[in-house]
Amino acid sequence: MSTFSDVDASPRPQDLIDYLDQAHSGLHSPKQRLRQGLPVGPGDRVLDLGCGAGHELAHLEEDGILAVGVDTSAVMLHASRSRLTDQDLPARLARADGARLPFRDGAFDACRIERVLQHVADPAAVLAEARRVLRPGGTLGVSEPDWASFTLASADPEAAAAVTAQVGTQIAQRAIGRQLRRLLVDAGFGSVRIEVELAVYRTLEELDLVISLRRAAERACAAGRLTERRAAELIAEQRDLSQRGGFHATLNRSVLAWAVQV
Repeated sequence: MSTFSDVDASPRPQDLIDYLDQAHSGLHSPKQRLRQGLPVGPGDRVLDLGCGAGHELAHLEEDGILAVGVDTSAVMLHASRSRLTDQDLPARLARADGARLPFRDGAFDACRIERVLQHVADPAAVLAEARRVLRPGGTLGVSEPDWASFTLASADPEAAAAVTAQVGTQIAQRAIGRQLRRLLVDAGFGSVRIEVELAVYRTLEELDLVISLRRAAERACAAGRLTERRAAELIAEQRDLSQRGGFHATLNRSVLAWAVQV
């Protein structure tokens, strides 16, 4: 299970905050698209469900929006509060489970959920709560990866398939990206719109910032899908391809969805 499923139980929670700092820069494009897709302006109330270290709360507040952040982690809420107060911005924060939000029905004009549903046990329950706290006509914006979409080019496609099948298996909802439309419709949302950002990785070093092929290969060996020798040959091949400019891997890095409370 990913450590983001229970940040406060992590032996090194600062590493997770540092990761979010890095991801905030690396995911600039989908974050901006998610922001642009929410029809809100100054004075509107927006819920950031799973606010993490508060990066987007700061953006919203700077735009004059009344942002409220919710997270299950005391560590992340502390990081959010520090970020906001350091910038002289209001800190409206609550510690709560996304499936049991402490807000009245229709309290918000919009809600954003970014890279959170992949870590929860019951995404449908979280989306139902998001719909409840949105006013009629309010918009929900969601951004999630689809780890199950990962592909890797190799002269040994069977070995590559064994390894790619292990990518994201430590995450609670590995294929959440491809489930968003169904989940949103089932939750009672309307006007569902989906966009997909395809990431193309051209070097092994670039991929390693997001996915560790070595760890995925180790899991494939442990599952009996691959021998250690064949796994080592695959990793060696990928290193060589990376050095020669022939490396190619892809991932639906961000599946962006917008839906309306009806």
